[in-house]
Amino acid sequence: MKRLFYLLPLLLLWACTEKTNINIEGNIKNAEKKILYLQKLHASGIETIDSVQLNKTGNFKFKLFDTVPQFYLLQLKSGKFITLLTEQNEKVEVQSKANQMNSSYTVKGSKGSALVKSLVDKVNATNQQLQHIKAEFKKAGKNKTKIKQLTEDYARVLQNQREFSANFIIKNATSLASYMALYQKLYDNTYTLNENEDIKFVRIVASSMRALHPKHEYTKAILSNYKELQKRLSNLALSKVIAQEGINFPDIKLPDTKGKIQKLSSLKGKFIILNFWVSQDVNAVKVNKTLRKLYKKYHRKGLEIYQVAADTDVKRWKEEVKAQKLNWINVCDAKNGSSVAFGTFNVHQVPANYLIDKRGVIVGKNLFGKNLEEKIAEYIK
Repeated sequence: MKRLFYLLPLLLLWACTEKTNINIEGNIKNAEKKILYLQKLHASGIETIDSVQLNKTGNFKFKLFDTVPQFYLLQLKSGKFITLLTEQNEKVEVQSKANQMNSSYTVKGSKGSALVKSLVDKVNATNQQLQHIKAEFKKAGKNKTKIKQLTEDYARVLQNQREFSANFIIKNATSLASYMALYQKLYDNTYTLNENEDIKFVRIVASSMRALHPKHEYTKAILSNYKELQKRLSNLALSKVIAQEGINFPDIKLPDTKGKIQKLSSLKGKFIILNFWVSQDVNAVKVNKTLRKLYKKYHRKGLEIYQVAADTDVKRWKEEVKAQKLNWINVCDAKNGSSVAFGTFNVHQVPANYLIDKRGVIVGKNLFGKNLEEKIAEYIK
């Protein structure tokens, strides 16, 4: 597999099979002699991992080991806490005050924790707006004009929060933070996502997690509790929603060799090989030879290939597509090496692929050669 460090503007890290450490350190002001607990947030409960008594400086440091993304809480006995989402090789730095941990803190060195913070900050802002409007309702008395305006304002704030949560999941479907977005509640204990069509976001997260982290406890939880998650969407019309056409995976919209925008979602209803490559990779010729063989054999039966290149040299990419006779959808954003698409699907190396069945469910990842053909044969007869 060819390294991409010199091709992509984003940092692509190779997966490591060894246990790697995670450091969580920082400062909680105004917390002298208070106990700070490090707790692991499981799908079914909380486990205390470590604790430290804070001194005058409020400095703390925890060290732990994980090989998959995990949620952790930094919590005081008062109930104030900060939620983190850590990954291997991270050095997480946290700053806050004892009485503001739930509402105000900074976090560095952890992409997942930064995503979690954006969720927390947004829902806190939404709660403040909703509670302010609720207080104004009491002052409005019988003023119908005022009440109408406040009702519209309340609905607008709710819709804004819903759109934020939905967009967050679509943009960060490959992050465990999207799982948290599904469960976020407002001050009145209602979910931020509670409209009929919002069931599709549960399906998007479940599909991504099953492909990326098949053995993770949160993957098992979302799959085993899928029916329960459907029920909690209060206005769900189950049979209609499931029957609706839609996609269960993040979409990609990039230009092909002729400059025409091609959407991954345009292939819904087909069995899709979503392939990531770079034309300069010596392994690409071998991989593409296999893809040509499979395309010829299964295309008429419903197989489609959507191939995303990490190239920054458009001319060379187009030449390779033509020379290798890649007669399927080939796209590339040469300005940044298709970094958004690679990041969306958490691709750290090439070649890489995802298999998406006719229902829009991700059913395989990084299968090549004989393993790839056998998997396709399971779904296309």
